[in-house]
Amino acid sequence: MPVAVDAGPGSLDRLAPALQGRRVVVLAFTPARALGLHDRLSPALGHQLVLWQDCDDSLSSLARARELAATVWPALTAPSPASSPAVRTGNGSPDTPVLLAIGGGTTLDLAKVLRCRPLSGDFNSLQAALRGLQPWPALQLADLWLVPTTAGTGSEVTRWATVWDTEAATPCKRSLDEPFGYAQRAFVDPQLTLSCPPAVSRDSAVDALAHALEALWNRHANPVSDNFALPAARRILHSLPESLHDPANAALRADISQGALEAGLAFSQTRTALAHALSYALTLDQGIPHGMACAIWLPSAWRLAAGREARLDALLSSLFDCPAKDGADRLAQWLSSVGIDARPEAHGITDAQARIDQALGSARGRNFIAAW
Repeated sequence: MPVAVDAGPGSLDRLAPALQGRRVVVLAFTPARALGLHDRLSPALGHQLVLWQDCDDSLSSLARARELAATVWPALTAPSPASSPAVRTGNGSPDTPVLLAIGGGTTLDLAKVLRCRPLSGDFNSLQAALRGLQPWPALQLADLWLVPTTAGTGSEVTRWATVWDTEAATPCKRSLDEPFGYAQRAFVDPQLTLSCPPAVSRDSAVDALAHALEALWNRHANPVSDNFALPAARRILHSLPESLHDPANAALRADISQGALEAGLAFSQTRTALAHALSYALTLDQGIPHGMACAIWLPSAWRLAAGREARLDALLSSLFDCPAKDGADRLAQWLSSVGIDARPEAHGITDAQARIDQALGSARGRNFIAAW
């Protein structure tokens, strides 16, 4: 886990001093200006701010990455005023700007792609690598710092980025899954989540819950991942319903933010599993937000996981203080309490078992404890 994490209320205020004079290119989700983040950070950054690039925080698509590269890459490679234009600085040099992403999962994932500038400057070679059509080109990697404004994706502490290939013959999800996907630093300030609309708060939190549960019922699970995943799930199960009724409660927001960070640390070691494998079609085909699309499948995955292993049953039993086999129904009731109907048929899915059988053979499905 190479990411240096500064977490807790007020951590954003420590960002500018941490730069120690380095220049910065900001990629910020569009509402950041209306929320006052631009006005808050710009004076602190001063002349260090090379570019503030607004980013539509909807879908992290290859097409969107290409569009953003046209402005972000020149800013990242612009020489500092004290440097000769003829000198190319190396990766991580103090003379190169930090790429700072502020926003939800879309913005953070796009930043992970945009840090990877081919030395040729040709976006097509980057796109071909993400599509698996050719090896990665020689890259100049920008230092990457991430500031999540939602509590859920875990992108700030994982090496992965999801990029939707909407221009492919069959639209699909591509993944950046490389060691250079990790950021150098993350600033996790729960106060930033206070501005999230209720649906975003909920869907982000249930995404984090999915990360925690999928780390528990994962064939790569270990004592370290368990020690992050279990408290993460407990925090979210306890705090999310109350937070939705009391959205201005900073303590509840902080608890959910801590849970989301712990869940990110857990699944950074295990990867995701069955529920995530099943979720992508719902997002692509029906436009269901990612977190909700994962949550719909969590009770089904729980039912398959229960009874597989004494260790796992003990962990699952502790979440609702009931036998592991009964926990799936309790989870479905909990999801209903936050406005999510976890019955696949409620979302027009008439072939749930066939989808599960197919997903168990996918890369993420094979991480599921019941797939081997």
